[in-house]
Amino acid sequence: MRFSTRVAELAWYFELKPLIRWSNGVAIRYGETRLLLDPLDSDPTIPSLFITHAHYDHSKGFQFPLPKKYSTKETNELYEADTGRKSGNWEPIRVGRRVKLGDVEVEAHDAGHVLGSVQYELITKDEIVVYASHINFIDTLVSKAAGVAPCDTLILEATFPAASQTLPPRESVVADIVKWALECVGERRIPTLATDPIGNAQELVKVFNTWTELPVIVHPRIARISQVYANNGVGLRFVDAAAEEAQPLIADAKCVVIIPKRFDVTRYGEFRIAHVTGWPTAAERAAGKVFTLSEQADLDQLLRFVKEARPKTVYTFRGGSKLLAELVSKRFGMVGRALTADIQRTKPTESKLDEERVGACEDFILKVIQVPDFTYEKAELVARVFKEGFKLQEVEEALNRLTRKTLLHYSEATGGYSLPSVPP
Repeated sequence: MRFSTRVAELAWYFELKPLIRWSNGVAIRYGETRLLLDPLDSDPTIPSLFITHAHYDHSKGFQFPLPKKYSTKETNELYEADTGRKSGNWEPIRVGRRVKLGDVEVEAHDAGHVLGSVQYELITKDEIVVYASHINFIDTLVSKAAGVAPCDTLILEATFPAASQTLPPRESVVADIVKWALECVGERRIPTLATDPIGNAQELVKVFNTWTELPVIVHPRIARISQVYANNGVGLRFVDAAAEEAQPLIADAKCVVIIPKRFDVTRYGEFRIAHVTGWPTAAERAAGKVFTLSEQADLDQLLRFVKEARPKTVYTFRGGSKLLAELVSKRFGMVGRALTADIQRTKPTESKLDEERVGACEDFILKVIQVPDFTYEKAELVARVFKEGFKLQEVEEALNRLTRKTLLHYSEATGGYSLPSVPP
Protein backbone atom coordinates (compact mmCIF):
# COMPACT_ATOMS: atom_id res chain seq x y z
CA MET A 1 0.00 0.00 0.00
CA ARG A 2 1.38 3.45 -0.92
CA PHE A 3 2.32 5.70 2.00
CA SER A 4 -0.01 8.49 0.86
CA THR A 5 -2.95 6.07 0.72
CA ARG A 6 -2.19 4.82 4.21
CA VAL A 7 -2.03 8.37 5.55
CA ALA A 8 -5.39 9.16 3.94
CA GLU A 9 -6.96 6.09 5.54
CA LEU A 10 -5.58 6.99 8.96
CA ALA A 11 -6.87 10.55 8.59
CA TRP A 12 -10.32 9.23 7.67
CA TYR A 13 -10.25 6.91 10.68
CA PHE A 14 -9.36 9.52 13.27
CA GLU A 15 -11.80 12.08 11.88
CA LEU A 16 -14.67 9.58 12.09
CA LYS A 17 -17.13 10.52 14.80
CA PRO A 18 -18.31 8.57 16.66
CA LEU A 19 -15.60 5.90 16.93
CA ILE A 20 -17.07 2.42 16.24
CA ARG A 21 -15.33 -0.83 17.10
CA TRP A 22 -16.04 -4.46 17.92
CA SER A 23 -15.69 -5.31 21.63
CA ASN A 24 -17.69 -8.54 22.04
CA GLY A 25 -20.58 -6.36 20.99
CA VAL A 26 -20.61 -3.09 19.08
CA ALA A 27 -18.89 -0.36 21.11
CA ILE A 28 -19.42 3.29 20.27
CA ARG A 29 -17.52 6.24 21.68
CA TYR A 30 -18.34 9.89 21.09
CA GLY A 31 -16.39 12.38 23.16
CA GLU A 32 -16.56 11.08 26.72
CA THR A 33 -19.74 9.07 26.10
CA ARG A 34 -19.40 5.31 25.68
CA LEU A 35 -22.11 2.80 24.79
CA LEU A 36 -22.09 -0.96 24.20
CA LEU A 37 -24.74 -2.59 22.02
CA ASP A 38 -25.86 -6.24 22.37
CA PRO A 39 -22.73 -7.27 24.30
CA LEU A 40 -21.61 -10.87 24.63
CA ASP A 41 -19.27 -9.95 27.46
CA SER A 42 -19.11 -7.10 29.94
CA ASP A 43 -16.66 -4.24 29.52
CA PRO A 44 -16.01 -2.39 32.81
CA THR A 45 -14.99 0.75 30.91
CA ILE A 46 -18.45 1.15 29.34
CA PRO A 47 -21.27 2.10 31.75
CA SER A 48 -24.32 1.84 29.46
CA LEU A 49 -25.64 -1.17 27.52
CA PHE A 50 -28.41 -1.18 24.91
CA ILE A 51 -30.14 -4.47 24.11
CA THR A 52 -32.10 -4.77 20.87
CA HIS A 53 -34.16 -7.91 21.50
CA ALA A 54 -34.64 -10.97 23.67
CA HIS A 55 -32.82 -13.69 21.72
CA TYR A 56 -30.08 -15.18 23.92
CA ASP A 57 -27.18 -14.06 21.68
CA HIS A 58 -28.32 -10.42 21.97
CA SER A 59 -29.77 -10.26 25.50
CA LYS A 60 -26.79 -11.53 27.48
CA GLY A 61 -26.17 -8.00 28.73
CA PHE A 62 -29.12 -8.39 31.14
CA GLN A 63 -26.86 -10.68 33.19
CA PHE A 64 -24.12 -8.10 33.80
CA PRO A 65 -24.61 -6.50 37.23
CA LEU A 66 -22.77 -3.19 36.98
CA PRO A 67 -23.75 -1.39 33.72
CA LYS A 68 -27.05 0.37 33.20
CA LYS A 69 -29.20 -1.66 30.79
CA TYR A 70 -31.68 -0.21 28.31
CA SER A 71 -34.26 -2.13 26.28
CA THR A 72 -37.96 -2.02 25.49
CA LYS A 73 -40.39 -3.22 28.14
CA GLU A 74 -41.38 -6.13 25.91
CA THR A 75 -37.77 -7.28 25.48
CA ASN A 76 -37.25 -7.26 29.23
CA GLU A 77 -40.49 -9.18 29.79
CA LEU A 78 -39.52 -11.81 27.22
CA TYR A 79 -36.07 -12.20 28.75
CA GLU A 80 -37.49 -12.67 32.24
CA ALA A 81 -40.21 -15.08 31.04
CA ASP A 82 -37.69 -17.15 29.12
CA THR A 83 -34.89 -17.28 31.69
CA GLY A 84 -36.70 -16.86 34.99
CA ARG A 85 -34.18 -14.15 35.91
CA LYS A 86 -34.82 -10.59 36.98
CA SER A 87 -32.80 -7.92 35.20
CA GLY A 88 -31.49 -5.40 37.70
CA ASN A 89 -30.22 -1.89 36.95
CA TRP A 90 -32.51 -1.76 33.92
CA GLU A 91 -34.42 1.14 32.40
CA PRO A 92 -37.10 0.88 29.71
CA ILE A 93 -36.78 2.70 26.43
CA ARG A 94 -39.84 3.39 24.27
CA VAL A 95 -40.06 3.47 20.50
CA GLY A 96 -39.97 7.08 19.33
CA ARG A 97 -38.67 8.44 22.64
CA ARG A 98 -35.13 9.66 23.21
CA VAL A 99 -32.71 8.96 26.04
CA LYS A 100 -29.84 11.43 26.53
CA LEU A 101 -26.49 10.06 27.67
CA GLY A 102 -23.76 12.67 27.76
CA ASP A 103 -23.16 13.92 24.23
CA VAL A 104 -25.41 11.30 22.61
CA GLU A 105 -29.18 11.02 22.28
CA VAL A 106 -30.54 7.50 21.64
CA GLU A 107 -33.89 6.85 19.99
CA ALA A 108 -35.46 3.43 19.42
CA HIS A 109 -37.18 2.40 16.19
CA ASP A 110 -39.12 -0.79 15.38
CA ALA A 111 -36.97 -3.60 13.97
CA GLY A 112 -39.80 -5.88 12.79
CA HIS A 113 -37.97 -8.95 14.15
CA VAL A 114 -39.61 -10.23 17.35
CA LEU A 115 -41.84 -8.60 19.95
CA GLY A 116 -40.10 -5.55 21.40
CA SER A 117 -37.17 -5.65 18.97
CA VAL A 118 -35.70 -2.28 18.03
CA GLN A 119 -32.96 -0.49 16.14
CA TYR A 120 -31.09 2.28 17.93
CA GLU A 121 -30.52 5.70 16.38
CA LEU A 122 -27.61 7.53 17.99
CA ILE A 123 -27.79 11.25 17.43
CA THR A 124 -24.74 13.49 17.89
CA LYS A 125 -23.96 17.00 16.75
CA ASP A 126 -21.64 15.59 14.05
CA GLU A 127 -23.66 12.74 12.58
CA ILE A 128 -26.41 10.18 13.02
CA VAL A 129 -25.57 6.50 13.53
CA VAL A 130 -28.14 3.69 13.33
CA TYR A 131 -27.45 0.28 14.85
CA ALA A 132 -29.63 -2.49 13.39
CA SER A 133 -28.94 -6.01 14.55
CA HIS A 134 -31.74 -8.43 13.65
CA ILE A 135 -34.34 -6.76 11.49
CA ASN A 136 -37.15 -8.08 9.33
CA PHE A 137 -38.01 -5.91 6.36
CA ILE A 138 -41.31 -7.60 5.47
CA ASP A 139 -44.58 -8.00 7.39
CA THR A 140 -45.32 -11.25 9.22
CA LEU A 141 -48.49 -12.41 10.95
CA VAL A 142 -47.17 -11.13 14.29
CA SER A 143 -45.04 -8.11 13.34
CA LYS A 144 -44.75 -5.20 10.95
CA ALA A 145 -41.73 -4.61 8.75
CA ALA A 146 -38.86 -2.60 10.21
CA GLY A 147 -38.97 1.15 9.85
CA VAL A 148 -36.12 3.06 8.23
CA ALA A 149 -34.28 5.92 9.89
CA PRO A 150 -32.04 7.77 7.40
CA CYS A 151 -28.53 8.12 8.79
CA ASP A 152 -24.91 8.99 8.07
CA THR A 153 -23.53 5.68 9.37
CA LEU A 154 -25.35 2.36 9.49
CA ILE A 155 -24.16 -0.58 11.60
CA LEU A 156 -25.89 -3.65 10.21
CA GLU A 157 -25.79 -7.31 11.17
CA ALA A 158 -25.51 -9.65 8.19
CA THR A 159 -28.28 -12.00 9.27
CA PHE A 160 -27.54 -14.63 6.67
CA PRO A 161 -24.76 -17.21 6.41
CA ALA A 162 -22.46 -16.54 3.47
CA ALA A 163 -23.40 -19.88 1.88
CA SER A 164 -27.14 -19.17 1.92
CA GLN A 165 -28.31 -15.67 1.10
CA THR A 166 -32.01 -15.54 0.27
CA LEU A 167 -35.21 -16.96 1.72
CA PRO A 168 -38.08 -18.52 -0.25
CA PRO A 169 -41.39 -16.59 -0.50
CA ARG A 170 -42.99 -16.50 2.93
CA GLU A 171 -46.53 -17.21 1.72
CA SER A 172 -45.53 -20.42 -0.03
CA VAL A 173 -43.64 -21.69 3.04
CA VAL A 174 -46.65 -21.04 5.28
CA ALA A 175 -48.91 -22.86 2.81
CA ASP A 176 -46.54 -25.84 2.76
CA ILE A 177 -46.46 -25.99 6.57
CA VAL A 178 -50.25 -26.00 6.83
CA LYS A 179 -50.57 -28.62 4.09
CA TRP A 180 -48.01 -30.89 5.75
CA ALA A 181 -49.69 -30.56 9.15
CA LEU A 182 -53.13 -31.44 7.76
CA GLU A 183 -51.66 -34.46 6.00
CA CYS A 184 -50.13 -35.62 9.29
CA VAL A 185 -53.45 -35.24 11.09
CA GLY A 186 -55.16 -37.20 8.31
CA GLU A 187 -52.72 -40.04 9.00
CA ARG A 188 -53.39 -39.76 12.76
CA ARG A 189 -49.85 -38.52 13.33
CA ILE A 190 -49.27 -35.38 15.40
CA PRO A 191 -47.47 -32.64 13.40
CA THR A 192 -44.69 -31.37 15.66
CA LEU A 193 -42.71 -28.27 14.72
CA ALA A 194 -39.32 -27.60 16.31
CA THR A 195 -38.35 -23.95 16.13
CA ASP A 196 -37.02 -20.87 17.95
CA PRO A 197 -39.09 -20.30 21.12
CA ILE A 198 -39.14 -16.51 20.54
CA GLY A 199 -40.47 -15.30 17.19
CA ASN A 200 -41.00 -18.26 14.88
CA ALA A 201 -42.97 -20.17 17.53
CA GLN A 202 -45.49 -17.36 17.93
CA GLU A 203 -45.86 -16.93 14.19
CA LEU A 204 -46.57 -20.65 13.85
CA VAL A 205 -49.25 -20.39 16.52
CA LYS A 206 -50.78 -17.52 14.55
CA VAL A 207 -50.53 -19.50 11.28
CA PHE A 208 -52.61 -22.35 12.66
CA ASN A 209 -55.01 -19.99 14.47
CA THR A 210 -55.61 -18.21 11.16
CA TRP A 211 -55.70 -21.03 8.61
CA THR A 212 -56.97 -24.07 10.55
CA GLU A 213 -59.23 -25.09 13.41
CA LEU A 214 -56.54 -27.30 14.93
CA PRO A 215 -55.74 -26.74 18.63
CA VAL A 216 -52.13 -25.61 19.11
CA ILE A 217 -50.22 -27.27 21.96
CA VAL A 218 -46.95 -25.55 22.93
CA HIS A 219 -44.03 -26.51 25.13
CA PRO A 220 -44.21 -24.75 28.56
CA ARG A 221 -41.27 -22.51 27.66
CA ILE A 222 -43.02 -21.40 24.48
CA ALA A 223 -46.24 -20.94 26.47
CA ARG A 224 -44.53 -18.46 28.83
CA ILE A 225 -43.14 -16.50 25.91
CA SER A 226 -46.39 -16.61 23.95
CA GLN A 227 -48.23 -15.26 26.98
CA VAL A 228 -45.97 -12.20 26.92
CA TYR A 229 -46.97 -11.71 23.27
CA ALA A 230 -50.64 -12.09 24.20
CA ASN A 231 -50.29 -9.65 27.12
CA ASN A 232 -48.89 -7.10 24.67
CA GLY A 233 -51.79 -7.28 22.24
CA VAL A 234 -50.81 -10.13 19.89
CA GLY A 235 -53.85 -12.40 19.66
CA LEU A 236 -52.73 -16.02 20.07
CA ARG A 237 -54.71 -19.14 21.00
CA PHE A 238 -52.61 -21.95 22.44
CA VAL A 239 -52.57 -24.59 25.16
CA ASP A 240 -49.63 -25.17 27.48
CA ALA A 241 -48.46 -28.78 27.09
CA ALA A 242 -48.19 -28.98 30.89
CA ALA A 243 -51.90 -28.16 31.35
CA GLU A 244 -54.43 -30.92 31.95
CA GLU A 245 -56.48 -29.94 28.90
CA ALA A 246 -53.52 -30.72 26.63
CA GLN A 247 -53.53 -34.46 27.30
CA PRO A 248 -56.90 -35.36 25.71
CA LEU A 249 -56.06 -33.17 22.69
CA ILE A 250 -52.78 -35.04 22.18
CA ALA A 251 -54.50 -38.38 22.73
CA ASP A 252 -57.03 -37.50 20.02
CA ALA A 253 -54.11 -36.76 17.61
CA LYS A 254 -55.99 -33.82 16.08
CA CYS A 255 -53.73 -30.98 17.09
CA VAL A 256 -50.42 -29.28 16.30
CA VAL A 257 -47.50 -29.33 18.74
CA ILE A 258 -44.76 -26.64 18.78
CA ILE A 259 -41.52 -27.34 20.66
CA PRO A 260 -38.14 -25.60 21.07
CA LYS A 261 -35.24 -26.66 18.90
CA ARG A 262 -33.30 -29.65 20.23
CA PHE A 263 -36.20 -30.80 22.44
CA ASP A 264 -36.32 -34.59 22.17
CA VAL A 265 -39.72 -36.07 21.27
CA THR A 266 -38.40 -39.16 19.50
CA ARG A 267 -39.75 -41.35 22.30
CA TYR A 268 -43.26 -40.44 21.20
CA GLY A 269 -43.92 -42.60 18.16
CA GLU A 270 -47.07 -40.78 17.07
CA PHE A 271 -45.24 -37.46 16.67
CA ARG A 272 -44.01 -36.46 13.23
CA ILE A 273 -41.31 -33.82 13.46
CA ALA A 274 -40.33 -30.96 11.15
CA HIS A 275 -37.81 -28.19 11.77
CA VAL A 276 -38.78 -24.59 11.10
CA THR A 277 -35.82 -22.24 10.80
CA GLY A 278 -34.39 -19.54 8.58
CA TRP A 279 -31.03 -21.15 7.94
CA PRO A 280 -31.22 -24.94 8.44
CA THR A 281 -28.12 -26.71 9.72
CA ALA A 282 -26.83 -29.92 8.17
CA ALA A 283 -28.06 -31.80 11.24
CA GLU A 284 -31.58 -30.38 10.87
CA ARG A 285 -31.69 -31.31 7.20
CA ALA A 286 -30.48 -34.80 7.99
CA ALA A 287 -33.11 -35.18 10.72
CA GLY A 288 -36.01 -34.95 8.27
CA LYS A 289 -38.56 -32.38 7.13
CA VAL A 290 -37.41 -28.75 7.11
CA PHE A 291 -39.37 -25.56 6.43
CA THR A 292 -37.38 -22.39 5.79
CA LEU A 293 -39.15 -19.60 7.65
CA SER A 294 -37.35 -16.76 9.39
CA GLU A 295 -38.05 -13.58 11.29
CA GLN A 296 -34.70 -12.24 10.10
CA ALA A 297 -33.87 -10.35 6.91
CA ASP A 298 -32.13 -12.14 4.07
CA LEU A 299 -29.57 -10.51 1.78
CA ASP A 300 -32.13 -8.92 -0.57
CA GLN A 301 -34.03 -7.37 2.35
CA LEU A 302 -30.82 -6.01 3.87
CA LEU A 303 -29.77 -4.38 0.61
CA ARG A 304 -33.20 -2.73 0.25
CA PHE A 305 -32.91 -1.52 3.83
CA VAL A 306 -29.48 0.00 3.15
CA LYS A 307 -30.72 1.68 -0.01
CA GLU A 308 -33.62 3.35 1.83
CA ALA A 309 -31.49 4.42 4.82
CA ARG A 310 -29.01 6.19 2.45
CA PRO A 311 -25.96 6.13 4.75
CA LYS A 312 -22.50 7.25 3.65
CA THR A 313 -20.79 4.43 5.56
CA VAL A 314 -22.01 0.93 6.40
CA TYR A 315 -20.36 -1.28 9.01
CA THR A 316 -21.33 -4.94 8.83
CA PHE A 317 -20.78 -7.72 11.34
CA ARG A 318 -21.41 -11.46 11.84
CA GLY A 319 -22.80 -13.83 9.22
CA GLY A 320 -21.90 -12.86 5.67
CA SER A 321 -20.50 -9.50 6.77
CA LYS A 322 -17.70 -9.34 4.19
CA LEU A 323 -20.05 -10.15 1.32
CA LEU A 324 -22.59 -7.58 2.50
CA ALA A 325 -19.90 -4.88 2.85
CA GLU A 326 -18.61 -5.59 -0.67
CA LEU A 327 -22.10 -5.47 -2.21
CA VAL A 328 -22.93 -2.21 -0.46
CA SER A 329 -19.78 -0.65 -1.90
CA LYS A 330 -20.29 -1.98 -5.43
CA ARG A 331 -24.03 -1.37 -5.79
CA PHE A 332 -24.48 1.90 -3.93
CA GLY A 333 -21.03 3.48 -3.90
CA MET A 334 -21.07 3.68 -0.13
CA VAL A 335 -18.13 2.92 2.14
CA GLY A 336 -18.65 -0.68 3.27
CA ARG A 337 -16.51 -2.03 6.11
CA ALA A 338 -16.82 -5.38 7.93
CA LEU A 339 -16.27 -5.23 11.67
CA THR A 340 -14.20 -8.24 12.64
CA ALA A 341 -16.63 -9.97 14.95
CA ASP A 342 -14.67 -13.20 15.05
CA ILE A 343 -11.72 -11.58 16.84
CA GLN A 344 -12.67 -11.30 20.49
CA ARG A 345 -11.45 -8.48 22.71
CA THR A 346 -8.17 -9.54 24.27
CA LYS A 347 -8.56 -10.25 27.96
CA PRO A 348 -5.70 -10.04 30.39
CA THR A 349 -4.48 -13.40 31.60
CA GLU A 350 -6.36 -14.16 34.77
CA SER A 351 -4.09 -14.49 37.77
CA LYS A 352 -4.96 -16.60 40.77
CA LEU A 353 -7.25 -14.87 43.22
CA ASP A 354 -5.64 -13.43 46.32
CA GLU A 355 -7.25 -15.51 49.07
CA GLU A 356 -6.66 -12.81 51.65
CA ARG A 357 -8.43 -10.22 49.53
CA VAL A 358 -11.35 -12.56 48.81
CA GLY A 359 -11.68 -13.24 52.53
CA ALA A 360 -11.66 -9.51 53.25
CA CYS A 361 -14.31 -9.06 50.56
CA GLU A 362 -16.49 -11.70 52.23
CA ASP A 363 -16.14 -9.90 55.56
CA PHE A 364 -17.10 -6.56 54.02
CA ILE A 365 -20.17 -8.05 52.30
CA LEU A 366 -21.37 -9.51 55.61
CA LYS A 367 -21.01 -6.07 57.19
CA VAL A 368 -23.22 -4.63 54.44
CA ILE A 369 -25.87 -7.36 54.59
CA GLN A 370 -27.13 -7.25 58.17
CA VAL A 371 -30.88 -6.59 57.97
CA PRO A 372 -32.97 -9.80 58.18
CA ASP A 373 -35.81 -10.30 55.69
CA PHE A 374 -34.40 -7.67 53.36
CA THR A 375 -33.20 -8.36 49.83
CA TYR A 376 -30.08 -6.56 48.66
CA GLU A 377 -30.22 -6.23 44.86
CA LYS A 378 -27.14 -7.81 43.32
CA ALA A 379 -26.29 -4.91 41.01
CA GLU A 380 -26.33 -2.38 43.85
CA LEU A 381 -24.48 -4.71 46.21
CA VAL A 382 -21.73 -5.45 43.68
CA ALA A 383 -21.36 -1.76 42.86
CA ARG A 384 -21.04 -0.87 46.56
CA VAL A 385 -18.35 -3.49 47.21
CA PHE A 386 -16.60 -2.61 43.94
CA LYS A 387 -16.24 0.99 45.15
CA GLU A 388 -14.32 -0.27 48.19
CA GLY A 389 -11.47 -1.21 45.88
CA PHE A 390 -12.22 -4.89 45.35
CA LYS A 391 -11.97 -6.31 41.85
CA LEU A 392 -15.13 -7.52 40.14
CA GLN A 393 -13.76 -11.08 40.02
CA GLU A 394 -13.10 -10.94 43.78
CA VAL A 395 -16.63 -9.70 44.48
CA GLU A 396 -18.21 -12.45 42.37
CA GLU A 397 -16.07 -15.13 44.03
CA ALA A 398 -16.84 -13.81 47.52
CA LEU A 399 -20.58 -13.84 46.83
CA ASN A 400 -20.39 -17.37 45.42
CA ARG A 401 -18.47 -18.60 48.47
CA LEU A 402 -20.86 -16.98 50.95
CA THR A 403 -23.78 -18.56 49.09
CA ARG A 404 -22.15 -22.01 49.10
CA LYS A 405 -21.49 -21.66 52.85
CA THR A 406 -25.22 -20.76 53.26
CA LEU A 407 -24.21 -17.52 54.95
CA LEU A 408 -26.18 -15.76 52.20
CA HIS A 409 -29.18 -16.76 50.13
CA TYR A 410 -29.50 -15.74 46.47
CA SER A 411 -32.95 -15.49 44.87
CA GLU A 412 -33.33 -15.81 41.09
CA ALA A 413 -36.80 -14.30 41.42
CA THR A 414 -35.58 -11.03 42.93
CA GLY A 415 -32.01 -11.05 41.60
CA GLY A 416 -30.72 -10.29 45.08
CA TYR A 417 -29.06 -11.60 48.25
CA SER A 418 -30.44 -11.88 51.77
CA LEU A 419 -29.60 -13.46 55.11
CA PRO A 420 -30.94 -17.02 55.45
CA SER A 421 -34.20 -17.22 57.41
CA VAL A 422 -32.65 -19.80 59.74
CA PRO A 423 -29.03 -19.17 60.79
CA PRO A 424 -26.73 -22.04 59.73
